[in-house]
Amino acid sequence: MVALVLATVLIQIAVAVLLKELADAHHGWQPWFLLILAVAVGLNGLRFVIWGYTHRHYPLSHSYPLTALFFPCILLLSSWYGEPIGWQKIAGVAVIMLGLGLMTWESGDA
Repeated sequence: MVALVLATVLIQIAVAVLLKELADAHHGWQPWFLLILAVAVGLNGLRFVIWGYTHRHYPLSHSYPLTALFFPCILLLSSWYGEPIGWQKIAGVAVIMLGLGLMTWESGDA
């Protein structure tokens, strides 16, 4: 289950990078814009299929909280792009991860 959820998180991060790069490109609409957009849509479709499989085979209360792993990844990614990372964002991610730990511990997954 963890591998499936991590796959969806990684796909979500890849889509975020593609869309960020697409938004930051200042060359006007080029044919490759549509290709990148199509890849992003295709990856989201793949993520949808993986989620469908995950929800069919595992309890939602166990699988869905793991998607919170997206938040520290996005914080690192935004740092990579030079965005300022203040203590509030770090504390927010820490609280989210603490909540994730509590949820998985309570359900017996930790």
